[in-house]
Amino acid sequence: MGIGKKLLRPRVIAWAASTVAITAFLVTATILTTNTFKGLIENVLGSDKAVKAEGESGIIFEQEFSTKDEARENANKVVQEICEEGMVLLKNENNALPLKSGAKVSVFGKNSVQLVYGGSGSAAPGGDIPKKTIYDSLTAAGFAYNPDLKEFYEDNKRSGDGRGETPDLPTGGVASLPTGETPIDKYKSDVTSSYEDYSDAAIMVVSRIAGENWDLPRVQEGNPDRHYLELDNNERALLSHIVESNEFDHIILLVNTSNYVDLGFLKIASDPAYEQFGKKIDGCIVVGSPGGNGIMALGEILSGSVNPSGHTVDTLYTNYKNDPTWENFGDGKPDGVAYGGSYRKAGGGYANYYGVEYEENIYLGYRYYETRGHEKGEEWYNNNVVYPFGYGLSYTTFSQEITNKSALQSAPLNANETFDVEIKVTNTGERAGKQVVQLYAEAPYEAGKIEKAYKVLVGFNKTKLLEPGKSETVKITVNPYDFASFDSHDLNGNGEKTFELDAGKYIFHAGTDSHNDFDTFEKTLSNIALFKQGTNATVEPLFPEVTDWMSRGQNLSRKDFSQDNPASFPQAPTVEELTLTNEQIAKFDSFESTNDEVYNAMPTTNAEFKIKLKELAGLEYDNELWDKFLDQLTPEEMLTLFNDGCYSTAAIMRGKDVIVPRTTSADGPTGFVNFMGAKEVYGCCYYQSECLLAQTFNLELATKQAHAIGEESLIGFESGDGMPYPGWYAPAMNIHRSPFSGRNTEYYSEDPFISGKFAAQVVKGVQEKGVYANIKHFAVNDQETNRSSRGLATWLDEQCMREIYLRPFEIAVKEGKTHGLMTSFNRIGYEWAGGSYRLVTKILRNEWGFQGSVICDFKTDVYMDSKQMLYAGGDISLVGLDTLKLQTSGIYNTPTISFDNAKDVSLLRRSAHNNLYAIANSNMMRADIDHYEPAAWKVAIYVGDGVVGAGLVTWGFFAIFTSLRRKEELAAAVAD
Repeated sequence: MGIGKKLLRPRVIAWAASTVAITAFLVTATILTTNTFKGLIENVLGSDKAVKAEGESGIIFEQEFSTKDEARENANKVVQEICEEGMVLLKNENNALPLKSGAKVSVFGKNSVQLVYGGSGSAAPGGDIPKKTIYDSLTAAGFAYNPDLKEFYEDNKRSGDGRGETPDLPTGGVASLPTGETPIDKYKSDVTSSYEDYSDAAIMVVSRIAGENWDLPRVQEGNPDRHYLELDNNERALLSHIVESNEFDHIILLVNTSNYVDLGFLKIASDPAYEQFGKKIDGCIVVGSPGGNGIMALGEILSGSVNPSGHTVDTLYTNYKNDPTWENFGDGKPDGVAYGGSYRKAGGGYANYYGVEYEENIYLGYRYYETRGHEKGEEWYNNNVVYPFGYGLSYTTFSQEITNKSALQSAPLNANETFDVEIKVTNTGERAGKQVVQLYAEAPYEAGKIEKAYKVLVGFNKTKLLEPGKSETVKITVNPYDFASFDSHDLNGNGEKTFELDAGKYIFHAGTDSHNDFDTFEKTLSNIALFKQGTNATVEPLFPEVTDWMSRGQNLSRKDFSQDNPASFPQAPTVEELTLTNEQIAKFDSFESTNDEVYNAMPTTNAEFKIKLKELAGLEYDNELWDKFLDQLTPEEMLTLFNDGCYSTAAIMRGKDVIVPRTTSADGPTGFVNFMGAKEVYGCCYYQSECLLAQTFNLELATKQAHAIGEESLIGFESGDGMPYPGWYAPAMNIHRSPFSGRNTEYYSEDPFISGKFAAQVVKGVQEKGVYANIKHFAVNDQETNRSSRGLATWLDEQCMREIYLRPFEIAVKEGKTHGLMTSFNRIGYEWAGGSYRLVTKILRNEWGFQGSVICDFKTDVYMDSKQMLYAGGDISLVGLDTLKLQTSGIYNTPTISFDNAKDVSLLRRSAHNNLYAIANSNMMRADIDHYEPAAWKVAIYVGDGVVGAGLVTWGFFAIFTSLRRKEELAAAVAD
């Protein structure tokens, strides 16, 4: 028998088949774990350990703290200070607040033992973050609380199960949520008898949760006639119970949410609940989402050791169904009408796309209520608005006056010059306190011409702590560009479609809030003024198809505000309007780019390695040394930098030489969060919500928070290789378009001006510590429902887009000089925002002058096309399966590029430049990385591969050897 036939024995065949199968499995698994999904796995199990070069010093960033514990302790103090100035006193009657020293109080509400500290997803705390409670805060302030009531709520068998956990990235939305409030029939005599000894005040907690990937339900659990942001039956019954008990000197309501509850019952007499219990509530404080430590500010406010000075950053209106956003948000109308924003095919069936229309146009929040109130009168306003934008009370009183009014009025308005408004604030009360100063602009308006809100915030400031009788003159610098209109239709007939100021009289309202003025002054503009960007780029409408789409429906117009014609008010799209033609479906399916740039010459690549990245730190973006550095990179290396962005950026190595170090990036709006389980990110502060920061109206506190975050970044991975956290996916700066938006806790306000000012200040502050902030989500990403279901198509007039939704980002780029930005899940019209050349290059880079790295939001679907993103001006892909490759892949519709194509390689080079510019100016440049030691999980994989391989070889040797020997033995036996 031949040797080949001898080897075709069962044991050899079994070995060979097993070896092929096991080897294929190991090779596939190794490729997937160390390449395709390397970023995700590194994020959870840890990355390669950086080993610093000896004897080399890097860029110095001022560092105040040396340990993670010290930095976190400092951050917690900052959070408490922010909450002291950010919690808003809405109501204070009958000398209810501050409470008397040593007051004995009863804290009501099941959620008093289960506060809402923040949102879910990227705004959730990482790991087991300790959180302070209301009871900690009351005790620290010297109050005594009712222990029987607390124990009652902590015992689920007696008081019920509560609200449950915050949904974490649910799919399909959230149909309804229980508030978790205890039914009134559970309050037995053993509970009610405890009130008498703790009767100085009843403190009632009302909480609402919210989070990433879902919006708040608009049908209340168990009560389809109400929505989630109204008091439910149990909360109403409890407030009535407190009132009817007649046990308490005062009743104080605490609003523990970033999504304002309908508080019409506190103030509006036509609300039945006002007579029932609302008018008996003496005090109300918005405590918001205070993070891990911020609730400690509450006791200080209740005691009066801190005088509240927060002001609202959203309009608190009532009867949410009358708001112009109600019909066009989330899953649409919750009354059974089939809408849901789901598109249909002309021939029948669903088109697998979703959309939302911003029919309220520029009339959002106070821009709507102040404008319509101006047109219809005070009665309408008072029946709809509970507390205006910018509203907040204090324990003292203030007088305010414009001291340079005559000088302001004597000078005409010059569109190209800023001017200063000086306002003297005097404490006329008996307690020390701080006061917020606000300035609004009123532009000349003519019905049928450019849409203009009656008032627009153009400036704010805050005094220092003023003792009784003391004064301070604060200054507000006004830039006319901040109240310019984007005339997307050339409605003033001057032949231009750009940012403009109409000629005429401009009135500036200095007020305590958006509705109540303490003084005004006027300035006149003689001719229409047009605005140029500092980059001298042409500013013109870039999304005509999106603007045109809005002409199909009812785009809200000020000319209709004095009427009550329902036809003039935003309506949900009809089924006919939701039906797409084949041509429209093709536009949704298209990955084509509008990038018309031409590249004929192939850039230099793979030059000799002579320049380290650290040599570029602090250099201008267009410094010639950048070209020499980029010449050193290969196309493959530039592609790696583009593809490998899972909460990190990739290391580029030449042998053991580190050309580009790996960096760590972390979420999110509440500080460094290990949202995806990043091993390197741990033990950091859990900050308060962004809207609580904005409610301070104090930009100095934004800088304080930014520096605290920067200190935590500089310490970084203390228990590992000591590398910092140079990248931060924050601040988030979309708009509170609806109170039902799941991520309002992550965003600053309904107002773009205050959003942009706070974001710019935070960005500047963290960059001073070497952190590049990826401001997000760019742009018009104000709804979570269907956000990633093939990309929610957002439709809005470009005037609205430019004035409301792009403006915060514009301010953060121009004033904050951010080096990072994150695009969004949604589409603008048909086109994915992250793949929009018009958005990412023409507006962001060309108009605004942005220099830095653009990363996309987490890639979850095929519509987020990597090649379209590269051509749009995007620089780095946040993980996902749709990576950019050189050949067709079996994974989704993997887009391809060619290293022989000059445009493809040139755009890759530009994306590498953008990414590395952000890194080179970060605290990652503090020290040189000599080399990397493989992560333990990689070593385990390689060792495992080796052990299995050695085992297979050994098995094969013995299988073959014994087969051959067995044949020889059989042959010898036959011969005998």
